[in-house]
Amino acid sequence: MPALAEALGDSNADVRKAAVTALARHRAGADARAALATATADPDADVRAYAARAL
Repeated sequence: MPALAEALGDSNADVRKAAVTALARHRAGADARAALATATADPDADVRAYAARAL
């Protein structure tokens, strides 16, 4: 999970979207939910939307 959370800080929005998609599969875990919550404040609208849907 730490690698996926770290990927949310990548400069490439596609990498961040992929990380959110992977984290969504593990959303039962507190760490994944915390990372997804952080992603809801991403500068990219798609990343924010993916994260919001996952939560």
